[in-house]
Amino acid sequence: MKVAAFVVMLVLSVSVLGACGQGEVKERVEDTIMRTSNEQKEKSDKEQLAEKIAKDFIEVKGAIAYDTEDELVVAFHVTQYQKFFTEKIEKKVKKALEKEFPDENVVVSHDLKIRLEIERLRRDVEQQDISEKELEKRIEKMKTLREEKA
Repeated sequence: MKVAAFVVMLVLSVSVLGACGQGEVKERVEDTIMRTSNEQKEKSDKEQLAEKIAKDFIEVKGAIAYDTEDELVVAFHVTQYQKFFTEKIEKKVKKALEKEFPDENVVVSHDLKIRLEIERLRRDVEQQDISEKELEKRIEKMKTLREEKA
């Protein structure tokens, strides 16, 4: 009898604790992303257009772009159900961006690491904490991150 009551109490307490945090993590992550993206520098027209082109695809949930003198780096994330088709979506987005910006070297990625690196880079440029040499170094780092397979 005592064991059955203990099991019932254990199940109830686990279910109550499990229900308390429903969806909070996703909201906190989205709030952090919105907070950092609102504090960033004004985007150039080219960056805004690149983000719009990427977001125009139904599969793409969000995008961020960074424009340097000779390259346009675009990172995007896809909806949950499209995670298996990211390489295919990446090719479609890159093709559309290359069509719009034929004179630019377009780098497109669906990798979260690159998206976060672009946000950090934009924040550092805004705060003027970065030199031209460091900027080039970090762009090269993004390229190597793009080539990595994890």
